[in-house]
Amino acid sequence: MALPEAEAGAPPQAGHVIVFLAMAAFAAAATNRVMDAILPQMALEFGTTIGSVAFVATAYAVAYGAFQVVFGPLGDRFGAFRVILWACMASSVATLACALSGTLHGIAVARFLSGVSAAAIVPLSLAWVGHAIPHEDRQPVLARFMSSQILGLLAGQIGGGVMGEMFGWRSTFLLLAAVYVIAIAGLMTARRRGAADMGSGPGGDRAVRRALRSYRRLLGDPVVRFVLFAVSLEALAMFGAFTYVGAALNVRFGFDFATVGAYLATFCIGGLVYVSQSRRLYALLGNRRLPFVGTLIVAACYLGLAVNTVGWVTAPLIALLGLGFYMLHNTMQTMATEMAPDMRGSAMAIFATCYFLAQAIGVQVGGQMIDRAGFGLLFAVAAVLLVALGALLLVAMPRQLRTRAGTAGKAA
Repeated sequence: MALPEAEAGAPPQAGHVIVFLAMAAFAAAATNRVMDAILPQMALEFGTTIGSVAFVATAYAVAYGAFQVVFGPLGDRFGAFRVILWACMASSVATLACALSGTLHGIAVARFLSGVSAAAIVPLSLAWVGHAIPHEDRQPVLARFMSSQILGLLAGQIGGGVMGEMFGWRSTFLLLAAVYVIAIAGLMTARRRGAADMGSGPGGDRAVRRALRSYRRLLGDPVVRFVLFAVSLEALAMFGAFTYVGAALNVRFGFDFATVGAYLATFCIGGLVYVSQSRRLYALLGNRRLPFVGTLIVAACYLGLAVNTVGWVTAPLIALLGLGFYMLHNTMQTMATEMAPDMRGSAMAIFATCYFLAQAIGVQVGGQMIDRAGFGLLFAVAAVLLVALGALLLVAMPRQLRTRAGTAGKAA
């Protein structure tokens, strides 16, 4: 997560700001995925089933997704830096409330409020970087900033298991609240030094009206609707099942929660393999076959998880699951950046909203399936849906989107 204090050609104080923006993004990502490892712990403490506590996991994703489209206009209206700072303050309080609440419904409300505020952090941080960092220096800065989210996902999965095993699941939220507090302190120091003025300034009420017109226009475009349907199906199937992989390891094989976290972290290893080989994979498969092969890999892994009876085998299956997922999702992200080039910011916001809301629906439905029929059926259904999505992208991707995504993919 560490970032240099300043990039070449960038204002020196910008480097300090980006460190603390990255820290906040790290905490937001970790808060999202921490539930993968601690759901069984919460179910045990409150004496209920895993499916019955699923709404605690979905509360964050619902809010995080729904409010993506809200904070862009608010950042334009009041200034990105100011809204980010407010969001970090609210996130720290809500995350602390997750640790202190004595009821599942109280935790769910705190998780929802945490998701509302955290939704501002990444998109407005990207907007701030876009204004504060010269174009020729921006790409490496953004790459380093985005790595903080990957590390946050990894820390959420490992830390949720390890911290939960050693100190109880509430300790994970206490630690994440502390990370937010450090980020707040750094951002407030930067504001006193004038860094807040480097980002976008207030844009007036017209920013909100422009955003509403943009969203209406986007939803009227069949290419945009295709991408939004595809990413919704991806998120519903992928994370409706993956959220419960940790619970399956605990229930089926009796793994302690630290071991569960370590196994889940192999998912990120598969993602890193994809990142290192993405150019070669794209050159070999192209922009339509790449996501199709990715869905075949994910489906095979989910079917393997459905029938597997040997504990250690799940580690390579989860790693391959990560590889296949990033083959699919990177293509989806590339499609999203090109589905409406003249309204890219609004397009990415609505793409993120569909992605996270579909995750929440998938997790809730998956929890009900587990309570009624067990883990095997959930993993098998996810496999079927993802293969169907891969086939859809292979044969039905709109021609103009295929051209745009292909061009973008070659340049990646």
